[in-house]
Amino acid sequence: MQNGQRGIYFMRELVYGVIEKRAPQGIVLRVHYRADPDRDPAINPRWREQERKKYSSQGAWDREQEVIHEAGGGERVFAEVFSRWTDKIIVDGSRFQPSPHWRRIGGFDHGKANPTAALVGCVDFDGVVYLTAEYYQPGFSPKQHRPNLVELQGFLEAEVLADPSIFYKTQAQGDGSFKAIADLYAEEGITNLLPAPQNNELLGMERILSHWLDLEGREPTLKIVCPSHLRDIQRPIYGVHNNGCPNLLWELRRARREELSAGQLVHRNPTERIVDKDNHLRDALKYMVLSLPEPTKKTALCRAQEAVVGLDPSSALIWWDDVMWDYKFKEEKRILLGRTGVMRELLRRKRHSYR
Repeated sequence: MQNGQRGIYFMRELVYGVIEKRAPQGIVLRVHYRADPDRDPAINPRWREQERKKYSSQGAWDREQEVIHEAGGGERVFAEVFSRWTDKIIVDGSRFQPSPHWRRIGGFDHGKANPTAALVGCVDFDGVVYLTAEYYQPGFSPKQHRPNLVELQGFLEAEVLADPSIFYKTQAQGDGSFKAIADLYAEEGITNLLPAPQNNELLGMERILSHWLDLEGREPTLKIVCPSHLRDIQRPIYGVHNNGCPNLLWELRRARREELSAGQLVHRNPTERIVDKDNHLRDALKYMVLSLPEPTKKTALCRAQEAVVGLDPSSALIWWDDVMWDYKFKEEKRILLGRTGVMRELLRRKRHSYR
């Protein structure tokens, strides 16, 4: 029995793992996972061990599985992930060179007093996202940001997803009209900004974490390039960083959930909200991952190069011709014209039937 500001209520365990709570508002039953014999730690301890790996932190586990609603308040969102998997998630920029065939993507968060942040990455053929460069600078106008954004490698070639609010016409002009911040950048030649399809903070953080869950048996699908000497900076380093993303790591390590005091918990529901501070590159990353970037499609040249690896010259020539021919008539959907084209396609199919 408890006597609190919300009224007197009773709690008792009806059967193993099932708790009954009686309050003025009604009766609530809480079912713990140990009520299932297959999940009871006393009977099957391996279930908890394996299931725990699917959660990004102890707080997330406690909230969902242990039914402790206030768990995780004040916790660092990415602390456990980085403490365990830093060597898998962070790539040494001095040893890494992305393929020129990988698709470029980017994220952008405009700020005035706060830093304006731009993030550039690429997606490989398996859908793994590599974050390769960043820009972090407070206090500038779009005109002042332009030369720095031009210097940021891959930014102008990428589809850059930005906060949807910068596409609203909210900026008063001298002639009495209004322009969107995106329009001001477009006037400076930055025309590749697109509104992000999603902007939900919690969903964005969970999507980032989903790339880093259960890494014991797999590689992360989101990797951050950063030189070793810049992985643990104590304060932001402003400007263009084409050798990696030190400021992004600084922000991710500082991201934490809101914490409510005991008095606040009496009057407010527990929250999983993230503290709205030092989150500019984090927001840029959020726009990128919420867009669900697809793997880069291999070009005909890439496919042909892979097909001839280790083959003798005669076989290589046949395979090369087959791959290029297949691309032309399947990917580009060209129409076979003439007897020569028909015969060539029949011979190609016949060779494939013997493989």
